[in-house]
Amino acid sequence: MNAVNINSPRGTVIKVPDATPGILVVSGKQYLFTLESVWKSAMAPSPNQPVAIELDSAGGLSAITVIDPQQVAKERLGELGTVAQARGRELIEQLRPVLAAMTARMGAVTLGAAVLVWIASYWLPAGGLAGGESAWGSYSFRTLLGTDLGDPGSLASPGHARGLLRFLAFVAIAVPFTVPFIRSTWSRYLNAAPFAAVLVGWLVIHENVVKSFGGVPGMENPFGFKWGFYVLVIACLALASGALKKPAGQHT
Repeated sequence: MNAVNINSPRGTVIKVPDATPGILVVSGKQYLFTLESVWKSAMAPSPNQPVAIELDSAGGLSAITVIDPQQVAKERLGELGTVAQARGRELIEQLRPVLAAMTARMGAVTLGAAVLVWIASYWLPAGGLAGGESAWGSYSFRTLLGTDLGDPGSLASPGHARGLLRFLAFVAIAVPFTVPFIRSTWSRYLNAAPFAAVLVGWLVIHENVVKSFGGVPGMENPFGFKWGFYVLVIACLALASGALKKPAGQHT
């Protein structure tokens, strides 16, 4: 397939040449064409085919080249990436005042720890079966809370059981963000809520493991905690340290 100049105008074939000339559309403008002299690709024209064109000095078609579908897909992905980056920058600019205000109220360390708790709870691998590297996979802390390790059905669709427990854990990791807005000295202790939730969650997971694997003679326990769980614990401890001091921006 002939190389296509990335700066060439793009069009779409809407009618294949037969007894009458073919038609292609470029930026809303229609061009008539035949295969002789202007069609530069070995591939025959077909309806809805993307092409690149070249124009002569008089504005007429001088060359038509079929665009490789892989090139079209790559260019569209590039366009989507550019749009995503632009939207991301816009979102960051919109969130910048909010982040600045939250940092001023909570303090950078406390805010960073609270955000890390969210990341570690939902996206980092907290534990897994068979070492967590096989087809059994690994699970986030939130997913582990909603999974019965001894139930094949739950393992096939993990994270959907124990809805109340998962909801309470969600509330626990959310409340530190409310501390700066509660005008009471006791509100600082809410920073310890995520650590309490992780502690309760660890007990639940431990009981789940013992119930699922502890009673099988000769069976080695396939479950193990992974690095994401320890990151979560450290982030919770850093956040809980805010319970020992007055949150930034709080009034008594």
